[in-house]
Amino acid sequence: MAVSFLGSIRWLILLLIFAVFSHLATKAYFDLKQKNKLQEGEKGERKMSNVFYAGITGLVIAFLNVTTIIGRYPYFHYFELFAISLSVISADTFASEIGIIDRKVYMITNLKRTAPGINGGVSVIGQLAALLGASIVGISYGLLSVGGFNTLHVVMVIFLGFIGCQIDSYLGAIFENKGKLSKGEVNFIASFSGVILGALFLYLL
Repeated sequence: MAVSFLGSIRWLILLLIFAVFSHLATKAYFDLKQKNKLQEGEKGERKMSNVFYAGITGLVIAFLNVTTIIGRYPYFHYFELFAISLSVISADTFASEIGIIDRKVYMITNLKRTAPGINGGVSVIGQLAALLGASIVGISYGLLSVGGFNTLHVVMVIFLGFIGCQIDSYLGAIFENKGKLSKGEVNFIASFSGVILGALFLYLL
């Protein structure tokens, strides 16, 4: 509800779409995940710290949006940035939850074969799933935009969501596997990186 207050009902709808499809991705192939002990939590639930880190970027963007309105500062593309933050997390969720069915997994840093479910492991199915997750958020954003469906902005949201997922994988391989960053911290940095790239693109556009 804080997102709805700080943004608008469109922001809340996009957040709900993200939450529903992320839940569906988490429940997909759940028996296989349980069998291989690769599921989040006991029943797919995520740690509160992970949820906090995943959502903090979007919440900050929503806060900046309302301060801009109250302070009557120049308009910026905050809804687009909010969508990018969700797109990154959605892409990562789909990649990890659906990509688990692909047995041909490679470490993103050196492309050597590795075990499914390991941080930094990528696969063809996982990459396609990441693109699907980013596309769900990107297309939903386009349909909810006040100015109409802007194809360039939709492609940007999808592309940066996918790129953010790759950043997440790199950070997972280099830092999370060594215990230097938590999963939540990796999610936050990846999401924030996608938003920064989006802000630069929108500023230069």
